[in-house]
Amino acid sequence: MTAAAALSDIGSEQAQSVSVRIGAVRLSKRYGAVQANREITLSVSPGEIHAIVGENGAGKSTLMRMLQGIEQPDSGEIIVDDREVSFSSAQQAFEIGIGMVHQEFMLAPELTLLENLILGAEPVTRPLGMLSRLDWRSAIESGNKIASMTGVDIDWHRAAGGCPVHIQQFTEIIRLLRRGTRILILDEPTSVLAPRQVNDLFKLLRGLRDQGTTIVFISHKLREVMDLADFVTVLRGGEVRHSSKICATDMASIARHIIGEDPAGQPLIQNRKRRKESAEVLFEVTGLSSPSVAKSYPLDGVAFNIRRGEIVGLAGVSGNGQSELVECLVGLRPVSEGVIRYAGEDITNMPTGDRRSLGIGYVSSDRRQEGLAHHATIEVNVIAGSQRTAPICRNRLIDRRAMRNAARQRLGALSVLYDQLADAVSNLSGGNQQRLVFAREIAPNPGLLIVSQPTRGVDLKGIDAIHQLLGDYRDNGGSAFLVSEELSELLLISDRICVLAHGRIVGELDSEAADVAKLGELMLMRGRRHD
Repeated sequence: MTAAAALSDIGSEQAQSVSVRIGAVRLSKRYGAVQANREITLSVSPGEIHAIVGENGAGKSTLMRMLQGIEQPDSGEIIVDDREVSFSSAQQAFEIGIGMVHQEFMLAPELTLLENLILGAEPVTRPLGMLSRLDWRSAIESGNKIASMTGVDIDWHRAAGGCPVHIQQFTEIIRLLRRGTRILILDEPTSVLAPRQVNDLFKLLRGLRDQGTTIVFISHKLREVMDLADFVTVLRGGEVRHSSKICATDMASIARHIIGEDPAGQPLIQNRKRRKESAEVLFEVTGLSSPSVAKSYPLDGVAFNIRRGEIVGLAGVSGNGQSELVECLVGLRPVSEGVIRYAGEDITNMPTGDRRSLGIGYVSSDRRQEGLAHHATIEVNVIAGSQRTAPICRNRLIDRRAMRNAARQRLGALSVLYDQLADAVSNLSGGNQQRLVFAREIAPNPGLLIVSQPTRGVDLKGIDAIHQLLGDYRDNGGSAFLVSEELSELLLISDRICVLAHGRIVGELDSEAADVAKLGELMLMRGRRHD
């Protein structure tokens, strides 16, 4: 059966006129009581950039896993080149040209880009098993040939871990193309890129499309979807709710299909008069330096302050010292020079637990390793840190009813979707896990919130809820240090924005005077101070 024939009775406009490079017919997948995908029908044409959008838990990841052969469907068909296929492994999908670039890059950081390029498909001068000699000249020629076709210039001899993130991303793409990938799946590819690098990526993807590569593009950023994609499919509740050519729709219509109602437009915080922050400095960092440890980025003389009732944002290209700075501020990384003060008290060498007791909350960008205990329940994770205080703890005993009530209240405040409080937190989607962490950290009403990438992987409703929560927190006198790679987010809710490049603060802008172009220019500076 061809895809066109299978899709015709559903009325797919696309299938009636063009062949299908990759798609699905009534594809379904269930995990226990959860119906992750329900009769998904999808058709992606050759040489097309097709965006897949939807809230967290909409079924995007499950669908991609089935198209890659990582998961097998309960029912339905996967279509490649107008033919039904069946994958029992990801390797089978890869062998017929389906490759994926994940949010977390798969490069070995200690190897060069060239070594990463050929890893698993090494060219040899003569096949002699373990005695074979690598053909480095052929390796470089193959890499340069594909790079030149895509308009990318790469120094193959650089260590992958020391390269800018967009070069690592391009290397991932070129590696897949070298091994025969003709159907490229990209999962949130712009989440770690500066604006100029996003433009470079889009130029690369358009070039690949024009050369015949089919691209499936997963994103929460609707403006990017409108700028890049040819076609968009919206998933909601595990089902396809909308499919159309980009030229036949707009952002508001896509957002309406994603959330199932008329979107409010921009988050409410944007239209609210901001509370005037106090002149009192609550948090101050002076001359902070930290050496490179285990391939981390060194910090050099970082200095900034945060006043009461103020949100200070930190912008920067991923990998320029943001995570190292956050670790210093929360006590997870040693400081070699400089002073950190909170409410006038020197906390430079204070343990993390003591900083939390003083009133410093922390939303980590790494919810898997730092933000959650994955084998614990949803209830335990969302009240963690409050189990020794009233009303949860009375006379040194935990009040189970109060604990459940507190958990439900916190989860409800950020619309976390869950089944039972007793379920493992690992059962939640990534976006709902992030909402849970945020709900837990803000519940005790800390004086300062250190927040890193709070909306990464979060859907439209979740982003709006988190922005609203941060705005309410600030308007009630709270202070926040907001680290984000989403420049629109920083511009929307920060009062001031500092820019970190190569481990140094290279500039500071008032949010009302800042824009994406100015921030992007500072982000790509070479670490010199900006006066």
